[in-house]
Amino acid sequence: MDILRNPHIFSNLVLSFTSLFIFFRYFNQQTAINRWLWGIFLFSISLVAITDLLLYAGVESLEGVHEIVIAGEMTLGALCLVSASWCLIMRYDGGSFLLSSTVAIGLLLFYCITWFRVEYVGLIIKSLCILVTLLISCVGLASKQKSALWVVFSMMLLALSTKSGNLPIPMDPVDINHYMMALAVVCVGRAVRDQYKILF
Repeated sequence: MDILRNPHIFSNLVLSFTSLFIFFRYFNQQTAINRWLWGIFLFSISLVAITDLLLYAGVESLEGVHEIVIAGEMTLGALCLVSASWCLIMRYDGGSFLLSSTVAIGLLLFYCITWFRVEYVGLIIKSLCILVTLLISCVGLASKQKSALWVVFSMMLLALSTKSGNLPIPMDPVDINHYMMALAVVCVGRAVRDQYKILF
């Protein structure tokens, strides 16, 4: 198999590279705690994409690891997204308590869904986190924050990516999911870039 011609491998490369690039490009000016929260979210996406890429490349021994990192992205990564978005839109410098409590709850949820093998619950947790982040963004829109608009776009793309199989796009749903998530990550970077800008 020519891995360079496999569209799933290419879309995973795009997603993993985009996540890492956006983090190192836009998040250097954030406080340490906020950078940790965004970093966990973005690196969890990148880690899932890399393990997925290796699976499509033929490394079948990573199948168990792939399931674990997906569970981490849907629990710990999603909760860090909520806390990081709160800090961004509310212009709040997160402290060690926020970071530790977010990570602790995320790891607890991660442990529960992997121990009891109820991975589908992770989709519910991720969807709920997207909804909560959208609600936080609405508060930011009410105060005319440009970053809140970018977060809305990002969450809409993340929500659509979970329904990629139902979209009338002439492309494999797996690749649609990856490209939409990459666009969502770009929107997150734009939100951080425009943190102190006003819409109008």
